Amino acid sequence: MLEIILNKYEFPNYKKRLNDFNAYSKNFNSFCGDFIEVFLKIEKDKILDIGYDGKLCTISQGVIEMIIDSIINKSIDEVKKFSLDDIKALIGEEILKIRTKCCLIGIETIKNAIIEYERNYKFNSRS
Repeated sequence: MLEIILNKYEFPNYKKRLNDFNAYSKNFNSFCGDFIEVFLKIEKDKILDIGYDGKLCTISQGVIEMIIDSIINKSIDEVKKFSLDDIKALIGEEILKIRTKCCLIGIETIKNAIIEYERNYKFNSRS
């Protein structure tokens, strides 16, 4: 599993700032210094594109790449339900135990972007 994470770190598919996005969040892990910004393109409650940027350790970047692979084109409700068990299934329990914060920073930031999107969308749709 570590080889896959290393490969995702070295050759990221989603490390990019999206020009056309409607959901955004950022996060900082004070434990190791990771900083991430997440950009989502959501249409009809489905995540069409995800990009991220920032300074991430190997584990954080490799894991977010794997998470995005599994949530792209899913509904925001499905993504909000993405759990610790789902991450464990992707990367294994050992890495998750040792580097929990690094494994979670990506999905936490994505979920925060969805919360902001829903807050803005519901507010704007009432107008």
